[in-house]
Amino acid sequence: MSKKTRISVTVSEEVLKEFDSLSDTAGQPTRSKAVDEAMREFITNRMWDTSRKGSFSGVILVTYDHHSRGVNRALTELQHDYHDIVSATMHIHLSKHTCLEVIAFKGQGTKVQSLARMIQSQKGVLDLKLITSHA
Repeated sequence: MSKKTRISVTVSEEVLKEFDSLSDTAGQPTRSKAVDEAMREFITNRMWDTSRKGSFSGVILVTYDHHSRGVNRALTELQHDYHDIVSATMHIHLSKHTCLEVIAFKGQGTKVQSLARMIQSQKGVLDLKLITSHA
């Protein structure tokens, strides 16, 4: 177990009240544990935002109109083109016309970013979210 350091933080009462409420709802046993998790998420996101160097794992969430011509084939081909970083996928039907594709990956940040850009550029893609965890 790593060494712990006690810190002091000043936040508004409103932010603290919301934080405590959400961390309690999320099942965090203590405020310290919730802050530790929030800081780790902040570090991971900033590391991704600033460097994109190193190996990352995570998911790409893609919402798309499956009636858009060629989008299904394009997404499948891209996943095969990036077979060295794409680990698994899951397809979810959101509505009659809209689907969600969850693409799990592990690989170099620059390659993940390239895949995300290629997916985002496809006709019919409505939204893309990239969620990373430093591996």
